[in-house]
Amino acid sequence: MTLNTRLLASLSILLAASSYAQAPEGKREKLYDFDEKVHYYQTKLADKRYRLEVVADDYQHFQRQSVFLLRHARKLCRTGSFKILVFEGVQEYDRFPTNPRAYEPNLLTEIQCD
Repeated sequence: MTLNTRLLASLSILLAASSYAQAPEGKREKLYDFDEKVHYYQTKLADKRYRLEVVADDYQHFQRQSVFLLRHARKLCRTGSFKILVFEGVQEYDRFPTNPRAYEPNLLTEIQCD
């Protein structure tokens, strides 16, 4: 491959990555975060307001989901401050559970950027 071909390929990859357009307001997107290995749904409710539903898959994974939520809120709001409203899905923490855990709902939140 020549230098020009490599440069052109690199530029096309960068352009493709940077041209991701968010879904229109009200449309629910199913997404996946590869770093935290989290499946989630994102809906843009209005300018600077998002609904996130982090899919609950197991008890041990909940800590990763919470970290994802904070990092993703920061990413959505860029460098500004934000508020996270939690509607459901916060799990209790027992060091030594004695009985099987009940089904936990998805972590349902709303992010408001300031």
